[in-house]
Amino acid sequence: MGAVRGVSGVLIVDKPAGITSYDVVRELKPYVRGIKIGYLGTLDPLATGVLPVLLGEGTKLAPFLETGTKVYEAALLLGVVTDTQDKEGEIVATVDIGDCDLSPQRVEDVIGGFRGTITQTPPMHSALKHKGEPLYKLARRGDEVSREPREVEIYALLVTEIDPPSMSLHIECSKGTYIRTLVHDIGAQLGCGAHLTALRRQRNGPFGLEGALTLGEVKELLKEGKITERVIPPSQVMSFLPAVSVSEKDALQIHNGQAIIMEDLPEEEGRKVRVLARRGGGLVAVGEIHQEKACFVVRPLRVFHDVIFTKNPLYGKDTEHSYIQ
Repeated sequence: MGAVRGVSGVLIVDKPAGITSYDVVRELKPYVRGIKIGYLGTLDPLATGVLPVLLGEGTKLAPFLETGTKVYEAALLLGVVTDTQDKEGEIVATVDIGDCDLSPQRVEDVIGGFRGTITQTPPMHSALKHKGEPLYKLARRGDEVSREPREVEIYALLVTEIDPPSMSLHIECSKGTYIRTLVHDIGAQLGCGAHLTALRRQRNGPFGLEGALTLGEVKELLKEGKITERVIPPSQVMSFLPAVSVSEKDALQIHNGQAIIMEDLPEEEGRKVRVLARRGGGLVAVGEIHQEKACFVVRPLRVFHDVIFTKNPLYGKDTEHSYIQ
């Protein structure tokens, strides 16, 4: 099996159901030997959709991307509660939904209570750790421990279809939101209980399903050595930040962890910027603006040493290869 080398950036994978996010990375590792690989935003085996896979220098981008808004389409079943809060678990309670008020007004009143800042208690069947051990392993042994409630943001929550006992939701939320817990809690407020039956992530921060590849398509492109055409270069991934271009001299200085003085910087203390190589357009660093005495400087937060840019028809114009040593 051939291995791809020297590729950096983000690849959008449409994760299939039935495997974990880590399983996706594990299946791709043999094709990218010698290149760091990771992913952004864990999806349960039940879930499908946008899974950004980070390659090479792209793995350094995670801290700047993980706080982005997540968008989901979820399906749930009313009247049945499971121990995992989704269809993979054991049924622990059933309710005759004929005894519950599921009128449009009642449903909207309940749904409305979950918009904005809400508090969730992470489920036992999750990857959160207690004394170094994932909660789901404790749950499988029948153990339960207290979990600290956390605040999350629900930016949008809409009922897209309701045909009892089925219901579909559109959800836009912050990092750390457990959709199956949201469904479970909505069911509890409706008085009939509910569990998640299907989940599809439409967007994870700046990454959407447009341009996403199936796992099979990714493997085929890797075998053919054509994957770079579908990898989003780091400079484009970070395009939501204002850009400043630097000379080779300044690039080397910022790589050594030193601040650089520049003209025409946005005069805003603490603002993040992407620092690009004037020649080639490669991402030199993600930096932060600070005022020192009478001038503004850029201090590096994360530097990038070996960034490769190639023709990318989906996400931008052609750029030349750019290596920053």
